[in-house]
Amino acid sequence: MSPALFAQPRVITLIKGSDSTRIGGFLELNHVYISLEELSKGLGLRTMVSKSTRKLGVYSNYGSLLFAPDNDFIRVSRAGNEPRLYQLPLPILSANERLYAPSNYIGRYLSMIVHGTFSYNEEKEELSFSIADTVSPTIMDIKGQVKANGGIIQIALSKLPKDYEAAIGQDNSLYLTLLPANADTLELDSLPPSEVYSNILAIQNPNSVQLVFKLKQSFESEQVFIDSSANSVMVALYSQADVKKIAADEIKKRLEEEKKNWKLDVVVIDPGHGGKDPGAIGTRGTMEKNITLAIAIDLKKYLKQKLPKVKVVMTRKDDEFVELDKRGEIANDSSGRLFISIHCNSMPHKPNSANGLEVYFLRPGRTDEAIRIAAQENAAIKYENDYEKKYESYDEDNMILTTMAHSAYVKYSERLAQLIADNVSSFASVSDDGVSQAGFYVLVGASMPAVLIEAGYLSNRSEEKYLRSKSGQNAIARGVANAVVKFKAEYEKNFTQN
Repeated sequence: MSPALFAQPRVITLIKGSDSTRIGGFLELNHVYISLEELSKGLGLRTMVSKSTRKLGVYSNYGSLLFAPDNDFIRVSRAGNEPRLYQLPLPILSANERLYAPSNYIGRYLSMIVHGTFSYNEEKEELSFSIADTVSPTIMDIKGQVKANGGIIQIALSKLPKDYEAAIGQDNSLYLTLLPANADTLELDSLPPSEVYSNILAIQNPNSVQLVFKLKQSFESEQVFIDSSANSVMVALYSQADVKKIAADEIKKRLEEEKKNWKLDVVVIDPGHGGKDPGAIGTRGTMEKNITLAIAIDLKKYLKQKLPKVKVVMTRKDDEFVELDKRGEIANDSSGRLFISIHCNSMPHKPNSANGLEVYFLRPGRTDEAIRIAAQENAAIKYENDYEKKYESYDEDNMILTTMAHSAYVKYSERLAQLIADNVSSFASVSDDGVSQAGFYVLVGASMPAVLIEAGYLSNRSEEKYLRSKSGQNAIARGVANAVVKFKAEYEKNFTQN
């Protein structure tokens, strides 16, 4: 008779997500023991007891554990691996024809056959189970197809795995491991043969899936490709034909697909200020928000005329207030390829003779005037709720880091800025004050070539009059549209050639 029959009873709580289950146990050898059958049931695992040996088997989709009474060894079998023996610090005890294991040790062995981890709180007598990853990629389908000089095996998943490895073995089988991944192994094993393979063996491990394909013919080599658009892992199998040529053709095809991603097919126009934020106020009471919206509407019209296949997105279409960081989000969410923010300039003291159009791209300002203008436009954040907390990281050092992150677009932003400066001055009666760089918050969030246009000075009486006029707004919009057309041609040609 086991000494556990005279032990002090205990109730251990199994916590699994938001569920909790009370499981019987007892205190023995200064440790709390827990019922293996009740614990397995609480975890949703299958069990089987041998009447002759009283051994208990615990089974999951990933493997099994075998426990024996009054024995401190556990036999662990995991899919795709040879069984191994592990020694517990304390023996398995039996009581009332059931087996019990020490609560503070059993978790490490159960975690070998379940997709998660355990932790034991001795004070509260709680055993917690945390699922490792409930959203691991799941294999949805597998197809094989013969190609010229080889074959393709395509594995469709719910999402792409983080890692993969493929190799052709000496037994003429393809071994493919996906990590992390889940699979219904019985369903995959029963998939029909294809032109490439005669059968599939699927092995589920706790964090990965190994697929073994029995190939119908010999292949010289293999290569793994990822199709992110279809969440697929594809294995190209090359026969004794020209392997290099096949690989080169495959790469060429992928590059052609990649070039499509660089088509300048969405332009985002951002009319500065709006709603409760009037922007700069002119000598005649002109509000910047009204001028920027009028120019933006004209610009959209001209772009649709000149580039009918290009989608034009406006961050605001009427007199509404849009937060600065939200404008960048709109640009990114609409898959924008170009971001143009339209503003009007002003001097602190009015009237003032300062005049001319200026175009900026994102970098910390090099001149005092660029810094002043950036500060003037960035002041729009004071109309936002909790703006101090929201923009507390937008200091000079972080602005430098941000612009470094935008370095992939800097040369394109600068080129677009120069084209706008050149073309607007040829259409509109405003002087060209050139291209500058400054730290505008509105440009920070746009992950694409981006510029900010100061169309002219509202603090200058004559320029304010011109900016208020429909002819002036039209001319500026035509100049910007013309610049975008030229930029699009240069931009797409650059990626086509390279």
